[in-house]
Amino acid sequence: MLIKIIFLGLSVCLLNIFLKRQLSEFVLPVEIVFLALTVSLCCEYLQSIFGGFSDALSEMEYGEEILSSAAKGLGICVITKFSSDVCAESGNKTIADAVEFTGRMMLAVLAVPYIDSIMSTALAFIK
Repeated sequence: MLIKIIFLGLSVCLLNIFLKRQLSEFVLPVEIVFLALTVSLCCEYLQSIFGGFSDALSEMEYGEEILSSAAKGLGICVITKFSSDVCAESGNKTIADAVEFTGRMMLAVLAVPYIDSIMSTALAFIK
């Protein structure tokens, strides 16, 4: 998989060198397609990894919830980074910063139940 991504990345770099000279308006769409292909290749790989974790975590009491939250968090990170990079590449740094901030807030909201659980466990030990 890594070889595929490297080969694809080098091909896109060479294509973009040509496109910047001749058809500069096609550079950003080519990069977006490359990022989408890269994400899809990584998702296939991550799916096999999470399949192994799913078996191990299903034996735990809260294993399914943990795996679900981890997958959601990973999805938020990937989508946020992808969107932010596209915005920054197109020259919209302010929008890219807003997208990153939104992603961070979404991760914080996702973590609230776990923070609550940790706080209640800590308070139980203190009492």
